[in-house]
Amino acid sequence: MSVVLSDRVHNRTDYRTHVIDTPLVKFIRDFEEFRMIQSQATRSIIDTHRHIFGPKLRQKLVENIGFDDSKPLPQVFGDEMFFYRESVDVDYSMEIQRQSGVTLCVNSYGGEVETFAQHVIKASTVDTLQFLNDESFELRDRFPDEVACMANAHALEESSRDVIDPLISNKDACCISITTSYGAGSDQIFLDSAKAEWLWEYAQAKDVLVHIHPPLVAIGAVAMQQYRLNEAVGRPFDTALLAARMIYSGVFDKYPKLKVLFVHMGGALAPVVCRLDWNWDLNYKGIQNPPIHKVDKNLRKPSEYFKSNIYVDTMGPSATCLKAMIEMCGVDRVLFGTDFGPVPMSPKVHIDLVDETITNAEDRKKMFSTNALALLRLQYAAPPLAVGAGGQ
Repeated sequence: MSVVLSDRVHNRTDYRTHVIDTPLVKFIRDFEEFRMIQSQATRSIIDTHRHIFGPKLRQKLVENIGFDDSKPLPQVFGDEMFFYRESVDVDYSMEIQRQSGVTLCVNSYGGEVETFAQHVIKASTVDTLQFLNDESFELRDRFPDEVACMANAHALEESSRDVIDPLISNKDACCISITTSYGAGSDQIFLDSAKAEWLWEYAQAKDVLVHIHPPLVAIGAVAMQQYRLNEAVGRPFDTALLAARMIYSGVFDKYPKLKVLFVHMGGALAPVVCRLDWNWDLNYKGIQNPPIHKVDKNLRKPSEYFKSNIYVDTMGPSATCLKAMIEMCGVDRVLFGTDFGPVPMSPKVHIDLVDETITNAEDRKKMFSTNALALLRLQYAAPPLAVGAGGQ
């Protein structure tokens, strides 16, 4: 019966109207629409890349960088600090989150420890981390079924361990949040530095994901001040550069169970992954007296680490890039993420992207919820969600 009805429904004749209007076909159509609406209303969608500035952090913006509560939004400070209502008005942003269909978000401050410490909170690294973590958990307590937390750390300062360890050990935080690099210009340091060894060792031992986000001011920022290219080009490039450095330096060989997530669909990684492979094949092979400190140390092809250690999110939004991420990493390693808040685009844009691009319902479910539930500690952070993690 279903095949005959399907053929008739798609028949482009006047008979199509008659068939659709029959009681049986109308009942089937209405039932399918009801089932779809009900499924979308009850499905779990976990946003693993969300930024919420709570009231205490907003007050610090007022006190220390000149944010003016009496003036309209958006406001901008310096060259790169943009503030929208979506990022600094908690109630407003949470309502948009609900209306979009997101059922749980994981709050992050993007690893921006140095920027916050120096310009916004004006405190030591440890005190700044404590401030950010406290603010995030206060938001979670206010929205217990809608917000989960990351443990904010400074990857190059081992003193961060004492701040994050209680949160990770007690399973209060679902992952560790850091940035791709620290400093600027000739002082910029990436995470293949020996200073980050403590973090990789700790994350592997605790079996906890490290969520890696590019900094506010990325590599090459001076050349990207015009046209807001630091946001469009510089920050994805910072991510791609870090991924390459971590792979080539042998981080994932030394810590084979380490799990990291690169946001923004892996930055600019998809178009260059093939070049990482042939660069590894060439390297300095056949060259006399190669510079030892520049020779790569990874034991496998770079592309293989994307299927063993590396995860990405869906923040694009681009169907082409989403498909490339799935091909590069596998559907089990792609998590839903939006960057909502500082990026004032409703999460529904990214939900629609997944719905319209991914035809397989089980694959959509993986990206929307089950991948995150398997990778993060959300069964502890959001018990109601973990029990009812269904949907399409």
